[in-house]
Amino acid sequence: MNEIDINKIMQDKKLFNEVVYTSLSDAIKILEKRQKDKNLIKKIDKILNNSIPEPLKTINKNGVIFRQVATPNFEARWFMELTKDHGLKTNFFEYHSDKFTPNNCYKHSLGQLIIHKNKKDKNGGDIGKRITIVDFNKFNGKKIKDVQTFWGDSLISFHKKLFDKYSNKEEDLNFYDASDWFMENGDDAINYYTHLLLLFIYHGILFENFLFVDTEGEFTRNILLPAFKEAVALAGAKPLIVPIPPMDPEIEEDIHWHSYDPKIESLIKLK
Repeated sequence: MNEIDINKIMQDKKLFNEVVYTSLSDAIKILEKRQKDKNLIKKIDKILNNSIPEPLKTINKNGVIFRQVATPNFEARWFMELTKDHGLKTNFFEYHSDKFTPNNCYKHSLGQLIIHKNKKDKNGGDIGKRITIVDFNKFNGKKIKDVQTFWGDSLISFHKKLFDKYSNKEEDLNFYDASDWFMENGDDAINYYTHLLLLFIYHGILFENFLFVDTEGEFTRNILLPAFKEAVALAGAKPLIVPIPPMDPEIEEDIHWHSYDPKIESLIKLK
């Protein structure tokens, strides 16, 4: 790849997409080819000091989405269908030791559920009912694994229960808390994110959408792109990252993908 100019990429979303992402069809072909390249495998394993997360230790067609807590919102269900349709293993990488905050869009959506009503407002936007299930003030800054719902359930276990509302075979989904792996692979976000991206040279395909707005945009500029640049330099190859919706910069904050089907509402036990 050509030298990655972070400032230039951040000013051009089309260029960013070309540099960072790979189409799913191409990613599968490249993955299969790389998994036969013994020299590449040896090189990456050496860089990672053989520190490979358990779900990826066996060479396979792995699809991975990384979220602090796995939950069957529309985004996750889209990912599940996509991996199933393309013969990929469905892996949710989680980070239960990360800090909980209402200032992060995804973490906020874990504590305030949006129930999608499949209706549009007069401007064409999605209509959703919002239900707050945690005390944001009480748990702000706490580890996610310590956050509880108003009725005393672990926030993590509550979101796992939501998967029961869908006809998934348990063996078809793999949940992996990567907290310990992150601790072992760098003392700051750039270091461990570089190692994370190196897992998608030949171990699997990452499904992700890196945003340009607000704090997510800061992460993209200050963490993702430096880590991506370093991973490419170390591996001599591009991590396989397939874009997930929303991709249109006009709808980056579209709440639809972090919302839920009404069928999960019966598991919410507010008094």
